[in-house]
Amino acid sequence: MSKRITSTLICLLALAGPVAAQDAKNIVSEDIYIYLLAGPSTQYRTLGSINAGEAITVTGERQGNYAKITDDRGRTGWVEAKFIAEGPSFRTQLPELQQALAQTRSQLQRVTEERDALQQQTSEQQQASSSQARELTETQQENERLKAEVSKLKNDERFIWLSQGGMIAGAGLLVGLILAYLPRPKRRKRNDGWA
Repeated sequence: MSKRITSTLICLLALAGPVAAQDAKNIVSEDIYIYLLAGPSTQYRTLGSINAGEAITVTGERQGNYAKITDDRGRTGWVEAKFIAEGPSFRTQLPELQQALAQTRSQLQRVTEERDALQQQTSEQQQASSSQARELTETQQENERLKAEVSKLKNDERFIWLSQGGMIAGAGLLVGLILAYLPRPKRRKRNDGWA
C-alpha cells in the first residue's frame, strides 16, 4: 500500500520538475527526493533514494519518461527524467549567494551612508545659500537707501549753493543800489589862484 502511495506521489511530483540534458553534471530537483530504480519504470525494485540537490550524471540512455543516471555514491539506476535539473545545487549555491548578499548589504550600507552625508552637505549648503541670499538682499536694500541719501544730499548741497549764490547776488545788488543812491560828495573847487 505504501508503495502505491509513494508511486502516486512520485508521479504527481513528476509533473512539476524540469527535463535535463544528457551526459552532463545534473542534480535532482531541489524540492523533492526521488527513488533510484533498477529499471525504467516503477515496476522495478528500488535501489535507494536520492535527495534533492545531490549531484548525478546522466548516462544518456533513455526509455520512455526515464533516464539512466549514476549518483555521487556510484550507484547506477533509473529515475524519471522530469525530476532532473541542470546546474549547481542549492546546497553549493547557498554559501555563494549568502556571501554575495553580505557584500551587497555592505555596499548598500556604504552607499546609504554616503547618500546621507551628501544630503547633510546639501542641506548645509542650502542653508548657507539662503543665508547669503538674505544678506545680499539686505545689502542691496542698504545700497539703495544710501544712494537715495546721497542723491538727497547732492540736491540739498545744490540748494545750499544756489541759495548762498542768490543771497550773495542779492546782497551785491542791494549794495550796488544803495551805493547808487547815496549822495555823492561834492567836489571841491580848487583854488589855484586863477580866479
